[in-house]
Amino acid sequence: MSNGAESLAYFVFDTDHNHDLLAVEELAQRCGYAVISSDEVANYSDAIKIIFDNGQWRIHLDNSSAIVSVDFSDPRFYTRVNSSALQGEYVVRAVLGRKKTTQPLTVLDATAGFGHDAFLLAAAGCQVTLVEQMPLLAYLLEQAVQRARNSTNNLLLSAAQRMIVESANSVMLMQQWSANRPDVVYLDPMYAHAENETKRGLKKSAAVKKNMAFLQRLTSHKAIDLSRAQAGHNQNCHDELNSEGEGMIEAALALAKRKVVVKRAPGAEWLGGLKPASSLTGKATRFDIYPLS
Repeated sequence: MSNGAESLAYFVFDTDHNHDLLAVEELAQRCGYAVISSDEVANYSDAIKIIFDNGQWRIHLDNSSAIVSVDFSDPRFYTRVNSSALQGEYVVRAVLGRKKTTQPLTVLDATAGFGHDAFLLAAAGCQVTLVEQMPLLAYLLEQAVQRARNSTNNLLLSAAQRMIVESANSVMLMQQWSANRPDVVYLDPMYAHAENETKRGLKKSAAVKKNMAFLQRLTSHKAIDLSRAQAGHNQNCHDELNSEGEGMIEAALALAKRKVVVKRAPGAEWLGGLKPASSLTGKATRFDIYPLS
């Protein structure tokens, strides 16, 4: 089923379960990737494989045992959500601040990535819009949120009901925003500069390294630009990820009502060279806070 074109990733379907082929082809078309059968896998040893497995899409990196997925019920992540320490999470403290509000804060997570910080914020009571410009990752986020909404776990269900996923270029979206302005804009450009962040003090676990490897593979391939251009997105979106968030902090400051929060590695420079009013610094991350009211 391959289209014959060079591709970063290939959607693999099992020839014994052809009823899934339509879903596979629709997802491949959305992301601009080729589709091959399981019989052809050996011919594409260095490609990323996207396989529907156990009710969700999973990413297999380079024929290795490393598997990437977006799953908020994963025990390694869920223990952070289902914990009395949730309010003590640095991202929650940075976004909610010390002021008590009667209404839940609205948060625009303009660099959603794998959605972990957004889910922590939603679990803490925020209404969160997640923006992700990579079509494949946006789709994985949508599916993860939907699975959480269908969960019998009330904690997962209630958090997911406060989350909306948008597949878009974040800078363009913020500049063209027409709805009610979010209270907080949250930025995490760290994944886009993984190699640099290591030198700045970012401590990476095995899971983080695996996720970074996946994102680097996606952002380094121009096929992403082509697929997004075909979908009507800005062709310069790839450049945004490789320019230390150029234009992102300015767009966020112009949009947010209360504050902008930026996640950085401890030794990283201020985003856009703009000094924050304050910072929360942990062992692995720093949260720079730019109050607006």
